[in-house]
Amino acid sequence: MKTTNNYTLLIVLLALLTSVTPLSIDMYLPSMPDIARSLHVDISKIEMTISIFLISFAIGQLFGGALSDRYGRKKIALIGLSIFTLANFALYFSASLQELYIFRAIQAFSGGLAIVNSSAMVRDIFHGKEAAKAFSSIASITMLAPMIAPSLGALIISYFEWNIIFLFLGLYSLFVLVALLFNLVETGTPTKSKVLEAYKRVLTHKDALGFIIALSFGFSGMFIFIEKSSFIYISYFGVSKQLFPFLFGVNVLVMILLTRYNIKLVERYEPKNILKVGLFIQFTAGMILSLIAYTAPNLVAITLTMTIYVGILGIIFGNGIATALEYFKNDSGIANSVIGVTEFTIAGFIGFLASLIHTAELTPIFIMMSITSLFALLALRIKS
Repeated sequence: MKTTNNYTLLIVLLALLTSVTPLSIDMYLPSMPDIARSLHVDISKIEMTISIFLISFAIGQLFGGALSDRYGRKKIALIGLSIFTLANFALYFSASLQELYIFRAIQAFSGGLAIVNSSAMVRDIFHGKEAAKAFSSIASITMLAPMIAPSLGALIISYFEWNIIFLFLGLYSLFVLVALLFNLVETGTPTKSKVLEAYKRVLTHKDALGFIIALSFGFSGMFIFIEKSSFIYISYFGVSKQLFPFLFGVNVLVMILLTRYNIKLVERYEPKNILKVGLFIQFTAGMILSLIAYTAPNLVAITLTMTIYVGILGIIFGNGIATALEYFKNDSGIANSVIGVTEFTIAGFIGFLASLIHTAELTPIFIMMSITSLFALLALRIKS
């Protein structure tokens, strides 16, 4: 099996690849009101594009994992990125809600096809605690994307129309495509194992499935926040579009710091035990947010507590993925696609439910976030 001789280069390349997702989701958040006005639709119709992205991204990962096991990680990543780049340029020219939905779905599907290979490549090379460290290293770089994405999006719409955001995404993905083409080596050995049998092995492994579902629900709570962040900060508290990216970005900053700290944690504790603690902290933060919203909504208190709820994902992500993938030495591509599909399908469905919440209050939003964290904790009890 071929591996890279440069650990840092591998981490940076996979981080660039993985960053495509948060950039695609977060960069256009400040522009949602502008898109709604431009297309003459209610903002809830634009919020729906997040769920479309998540579900289509999940389907893309479903195909991407199986194809990468059979034909190679790098080849499928490059094909997916090529289509992703074209879809972004198509979104730049979108002039109707229908076109926005269609090209957004293609963008997400091809992104899933490409990005599912990132975690699979890590699993090809690293195992156990080393894998958890590698995932955390990639995440600490990747998380810079959602921190700067809303600010970059807000800057773009201050001077240009909203569709320039997708032009930027197209150029970024083209850059990543070229970087991977010339610098990334193949890490997996193509296999002709039967895909359906491999999926059956993954989906019937109860221990792994418990961790996958737990990770997915912990992940979903963040997307409720992402989908409703414009309402929480801009509509409810009257925050300006210029200040919004900073309030949004502080959540990601805490996530980055905890991701870096997690590298030290896995040297002393088992990843699965760290995961349990992280999910409990997230659930507690969700309950506190609900209490604050119900009693005396306060921008500072909610922002600080939200940084705990979202930031703790810096600990949850790496340990959850590493623990789940550890069960599948020969089916890492398919196992990773199952993780991605489960994550984004559950997140897409919950995001769809969140988009149906039309309320002037914050409490229902935070209660929903608390429930997803509770489900994550309960999923850890699934055992063989």
